[in-house]
Amino acid sequence: MASNWVKASIGLAVFSFINLMLFIVLSNPFELVLTTIGQEATNMNINGSVSPFLVSLRTIFGITFVLSAIGAIIWFFLGSHQDEYEQM
Repeated sequence: MASNWVKASIGLAVFSFINLMLFIVLSNPFELVLTTIGQEATNMNINGSVSPFLVSLRTIFGITFVLSAIGAIIWFFLGSHQDEYEQM
C-alpha cells in the first residue's frame, strides 16, 4: 500500500515540475506573439476588434496549465488509493 503512495507522489512531483517548466518556457514566446499581434492590430486601426480575442487567448493559455495541475492532483489521489478497494 505504501508503494502506491510513493509512486503517486513521485509521479505528481515529476508531472508538476514538467507542467511548471512548460509554462515558464512557453509564456514568454506566447506573450511575444500576442504583443506583436496587438501592435500590428494597432497599426491597422483594428485594435478594438482584436483586443478581446487576445485577452481570451491569454486566459485560455493560463487556464490550460492550471487545469493541468488540478488534473495532476486528482490523478495523485486516485492513483494513491488504487488498491484500497481491491483488498477486501
